[in-house]
Amino acid sequence: MKHLFTLFLILTLVCNTVSAQQTQEKYINEIKYLLYLPENYKQNDQQKFPLVLFLHGSGERGDDVNKVAVNGLPKMIAQGKKFPFIVISPQVPNGEGWEPTDLFRLLKDIKAKYRIDEDRLYLTGLSMGGYGCWEMAMKYPQMFAAIVPICGGGDTSKVWKIRHTPIWVFHGGKDNIVPLKSSQDMVDALKPINPDVKFTIFPNDGHDSWTSAYNTDSLYTWLMGIKRYKYAKIAVDQKILDTYQGTYHNDLTNDTLKISVTTGIVTLIRKKGATELKPYANDKFFINENDPVDAVFSGRKRKMQILVNADRQYIYKRIGD
Repeated sequence: MKHLFTLFLILTLVCNTVSAQQTQEKYINEIKYLLYLPENYKQNDQQKFPLVLFLHGSGERGDDVNKVAVNGLPKMIAQGKKFPFIVISPQVPNGEGWEPTDLFRLLKDIKAKYRIDEDRLYLTGLSMGGYGCWEMAMKYPQMFAAIVPICGGGDTSKVWKIRHTPIWVFHGGKDNIVPLKSSQDMVDALKPINPDVKFTIFPNDGHDSWTSAYNTDSLYTWLMGIKRYKYAKIAVDQKILDTYQGTYHNDLTNDTLKISVTTGIVTLIRKKGATELKPYANDKFFINENDPVDAVFSGRKRKMQILVNADRQYIYKRIGD
């Protein structure tokens, strides 16, 4: 995708009809997409709706957005399927792949134009779109309430970023295009930190496991029951809090921080200033309810360390242990 953005973005709207339910739209940086609005969208101008972003496979790339409707959710919509959520199905030009930053800008534009429930944004994709689904979610872990990657894969070293995201993975057992291992590796990497990740293998499906996946009725019930993760503070025993107090050092970045504990309050102090850590488990703390940054303590009183999950993972060992 071309990165041709100026300070003043011009939106061009193309209103060619694809079907009774989907219209052709065009985004500011030449991203064409199919738009589906639920039947009751116009009945109440105050109601906000969930949104599903659908990412197609490599075979649907090009400059004819109608091609996007040959598989997946847009195909089902074109055939008359009705959904209770908005569906945005963008198209990638020939020879290109999914760019998370462009999709982020597209969603920003969509949210400005339509009544979107931002706590109920969902992401799914198949094949190349399955890879794009994983990449997009790990690039913007605070954005999506849940993701559904189908016959895709990704960078297992980054799955910690979506440790709080509900995920349902699908793959065909006989896929000879994208090996089953590609999904299996992602699921295996997620399990220790996101134990509720769901993985469905269709043993007799080849590469086209998306038909089976999108015809799984329970998928939509599952999706619609999920809202974007927010941290929730709990009370932690003062004796437990006291064990975290001390000075910690990161050998990799040569950074030092101090954990100070007062009555019920844990404070992280570094050169930038002091930040209150709020517990969501006995050994896990967050900063802001909508921010995917947290700190995880491990070890015992004599061998304590803290893992800070921010733009990357930083391990600090307590000095003197």
